[in-house]
Amino acid sequence: MRHGMEKHHDVLLAVIGDVHASWRLLDRVLERALSAQADGILLVGDLGSHELAQVARRTPERDARYGASIEVLLDRLAGCRVPYAFVPGNHDLPDLAHERNADGRVLDVAGLRVAGIGGAGPQRFGFAYEWSEDEIRARTVPKCDVLLVHAPPARTALDLLASRAEHVGSEAIRERALAHDGVLVCGHIHESPGAVELGRCLCLNAGGLGAPYGRAQIGFVRRSGGIPGGWEVLHEDLQSGAVRSFRRTQRDGVLG
Repeated sequence: MRHGMEKHHDVLLAVIGDVHASWRLLDRVLERALSAQADGILLVGDLGSHELAQVARRTPERDARYGASIEVLLDRLAGCRVPYAFVPGNHDLPDLAHERNADGRVLDVAGLRVAGIGGAGPQRFGFAYEWSEDEIRARTVPKCDVLLVHAPPARTALDLLASRAEHVGSEAIRERALAHDGVLVCGHIHESPGAVELGRCLCLNAGGLGAPYGRAQIGFVRRSGGIPGGWEVLHEDLQSGAVRSFRRTQRDGVLG
């Protein structure tokens, strides 16, 4: 459709938040992605079942159920017949072996370079994939168009807990955003979908499908030479019908 064109070719990517094996909601958002004629799909992590919620509770049986849930997810994505990429979330195994796992590398998705940073931090709760800020600062992230991360940047509207109005995002991810020229997509904090602009980086939290605060919601990233600033992100709440769009203005602040 719009694949493989020049530098400023138009591309539309669907962004799916924390799935947590919520198949009914996943089917609904995948249907929306296809109806929007998305050129590709990005998943921000926490993909499978809650079987790995706490590492201390892992057993071979729980690992097998988690692995089966990942296979269900991948089968649904393959059925969409568009390119996709994902990163593992803090509830996922950090070493998910799959060609479309972007964690620690760059993948091409519909002509856009997508670099991944999976897992979450700096808080430690005993989940399967957690890291410190310094570990993320030490990572080499190649030049890309889209940063596909699980954890949101710190001190933004994207990392705010509803339960106690506290920011819990990552300072290291914020630093990555401020150094990036393009788009960052994230999840992890299910209840804080929306967008902010940090420097020249337009950041989108797609919101979560799984509990807590899970609902049918989806994000979109549009790259177009016809858009001032070159990038637009959208958030659609499929339950309420509310649609919010945000364009890069090259200033630091919350977009409305």
